[in-house]
Amino acid sequence: MEAKHVVRKAAHWSLPVALTGMSLGWTVYAVGEILSRQAPPALAMTVAGIYDAVWLYALAMETAHRRQGSKGTLPATLGWVFLVTSVGVLFTHGLMYATPAVAVIGAVVPAAAKATLIMAVERESTRISTGAQKQIDAVRSATRDQVAIGRAVTRAKADRHKTAAVLEREERKARGQAQKVRHEAAAELTKLTTEHPVDTDPQDVPALFSDDDLARVLGQWTQDGVSPVSPQVAPVSPAGELTSAQDAGHTPADLTGLAEVAAVAGVATPEPGEPLSEEQLTVVLRWLRHSDNPPLSYRKALTAYRAAGFSAKEERVRKAYAALIDAEDAQP
Repeated sequence: MEAKHVVRKAAHWSLPVALTGMSLGWTVYAVGEILSRQAPPALAMTVAGIYDAVWLYALAMETAHRRQGSKGTLPATLGWVFLVTSVGVLFTHGLMYATPAVAVIGAVVPAAAKATLIMAVERESTRISTGAQKQIDAVRSATRDQVAIGRAVTRAKADRHKTAAVLEREERKARGQAQKVRHEAAAELTKLTTEHPVDTDPQDVPALFSDDDLARVLGQWTQDGVSPVSPQVAPVSPAGELTSAQDAGHTPADLTGLAEVAAVAGVATPEPGEPLSEEQLTVVLRWLRHSDNPPLSYRKALTAYRAAGFSAKEERVRKAYAALIDAEDAQP
């Protein structure tokens, strides 16, 4: 584990050290050659070595202060002054003894060495323990989870609002189309009524089945597997007067109890074959409806009405029977 740590640390500092060493060597050579034009070579190289030694010491002190987190103003200032001087010297030396490209490369080397050294020191000074790093990773992971969940919830809400808006749009569109159809139907009805007027208002289409008839039909359908609807449906068009069953050879019905029902209702006793008032018609239908248990349906009551010898328009009988059912339903 110790060897691995040493290897990592050496790899961490290898580039800054290599660039710093290259920059110092190149600077000694450049400063010595430039000074040798004005002084003996030995003196020139000595001055160049002293220059690099002071610069190296300033870099070391600046690195130490950075690692300790303290403020070293003087080492930092000297480091930047020597850096600018070294850049200028190397650039001038390159122009004097080589090409402009070499001059630029020589000037970049000290700046690169300074930059990598600062980065290495900053990383070394901000290194944290393994436990602290685990806590930081846990906090970052929890934060990312919360952010992801928040985004998912927000997107789900947005999808819900969009879906609700689409459904509302479809509903409004359907209502608009229905309103358009109703308007066109009303306009067509008005047009036809104007072009083809009639003297009387059209009557409502009578109900073909009562609830009892429907229940009986459904029961027969289930039991026999065939549809008994057709034999039960009467013609929709008016059938005129209901003929008396007595004229066809039927035995007259027993009218016992009809007089009592009429007396309770306060009307004259209805007589078969005679015109009946609305009150008398209602009395006859009430008497016939409750002549059996359970009470007769409309069709059965209509058959009994005919068998009893009474006559009236079927439409009138139907309306009176419907009014009778409504009155019975309204009673508590």
